[in-house]
Amino acid sequence: MNGQQLLYSLLTANGQGLQSAFVISKHKISKLQPTLPNEKDEHIQFQQNLQQDMKKIAKQPEVDLHLQLFLHMAEYFRLPVSHTTTNGELYELSEEIGNMFVAKYNELFSIARCHSLDDVLRHQIRLFIHLADSQYLIASKREQMLLQTALLTWIEQLPSLYQDRILELFSREVTQKAMEEVLQRQGIISFFKQLPPSAYDLLSSLLCAVMPLFVPMQHAPSLLVGFNAPLWTLASLESHEIVAKRKEAEPFLPLLATVVHLMWMCKLEHQDELLNYQSLLIKWSSVYHRYEDFQIKKEQAQFDVERLEGLIYNGEQDIKELKGIERQLTKKIDSLKESIRHQLNQMDLKTLNCGLVMKRMVQEHEALKEDVDELKRKLSIKGDIMERIRLTFRSAERIVKSKVKEVERKKILMQMTDFILANRLPICVDIQNEIEELQERLTSTLLKLNQHIELLDETKSSRGLTSGKLKRYEAEIKRLEKVYYGLAVRELEPIS
Repeated sequence: MNGQQLLYSLLTANGQGLQSAFVISKHKISKLQPTLPNEKDEHIQFQQNLQQDMKKIAKQPEVDLHLQLFLHMAEYFRLPVSHTTTNGELYELSEEIGNMFVAKYNELFSIARCHSLDDVLRHQIRLFIHLADSQYLIASKREQMLLQTALLTWIEQLPSLYQDRILELFSREVTQKAMEEVLQRQGIISFFKQLPPSAYDLLSSLLCAVMPLFVPMQHAPSLLVGFNAPLWTLASLESHEIVAKRKEAEPFLPLLATVVHLMWMCKLEHQDELLNYQSLLIKWSSVYHRYEDFQIKKEQAQFDVERLEGLIYNGEQDIKELKGIERQLTKKIDSLKESIRHQLNQMDLKTLNCGLVMKRMVQEHEALKEDVDELKRKLSIKGDIMERIRLTFRSAERIVKSKVKEVERKKILMQMTDFILANRLPICVDIQNEIEELQERLTSTLLKLNQHIELLDETKSSRGLTSGKLKRYEAEIKRLEKVYYGLAVRELEPIS
């Protein structure tokens, strides 16, 4: 029955009640521990922060919040949930969660002896009222009088059956003075004990009367637990039952506050509703299939990235090889061109009859050659010491001019070589044939090289796009695993 009660309380939660339960479940214990119970500003600040966090999830579908809360409970107890796909499995898992929750509660609260979630709720209300009794004793006179008045009003509004029970606590007529005596002698807890376990509407009105001891009552009674979660947590921590196990209890208390909040709302607002649990199963199935779909896409993207990496590696190796062939062919062609230039340098170029363009280049070459020879001749003139000293300054200038002329002459030879090759002039024909063959191979190599470079660029671009998809799939998988416990395969750890 604990599982059914847990599921019912969870799935009937909606609106602000559900949102606040979700936010509280994500809190660390540090956010649920007030400094002192009478710090009203601190409690008001908690409520404001809670509402701000609730706004962040206001547009989130309620069934999604139901699922995340349910999985969060399973996560605390390290229960596997991946195969929860039928009503029977859902009930079985929720029963396991509910029973483990009650067992954990009894382990921490030594004298609770709870058998059900209803018992846990009742025990938590008892602890809260004990906290209120302690707070009453240290409250100001004005606060005490306000509580006395509120309780007198509460008694007046009780059904006669329960009113008679309460009146037995008073030794004489019910007045504010008599109320003061009852509170001093027996406490608020005495009123609680007179109410039957199932009278949650009467308990609600009692708690609403008591709450101003701590903080103004500004919300619906059904939100009394959730919007004041730090006070309920403090009631647990202040209990003498838990003192020895405080550190062990702290990780459990946010979950406790969440479940008590859900139970309280259910008791006040939803006890007679009929529920269809399929919405939870449908949502979980949708999430699970979405997760599997991203896993498949991730695996395909990983395969594609690895395939593209292989193509890129092979492409880079092919380009490296083609560039090596290009360098070899270029080197051979340059060497053969040098052979032509060498032969031209040895020829009497004036005897060549190869058209006007070639004739002008020959004339320019011969003029430069004569200039170089003349400069060299002048540099080689010998004389006495004074003559050599006098010529030294001119020699430096002539050396520079000679080198410049020689460079220009070689450029002319290169131009002549290119002209001969371009126009297939009858000079060094065998060498030209060899160069032509090598040039064809070089052209073919360069064409292949450009094709490989283009293909490599396209492949790298595809790899970039596919890697981007892979990262997005991995990020979505991690997000789903973080949000929905049970998706990731993990080792189950002991319960903390």
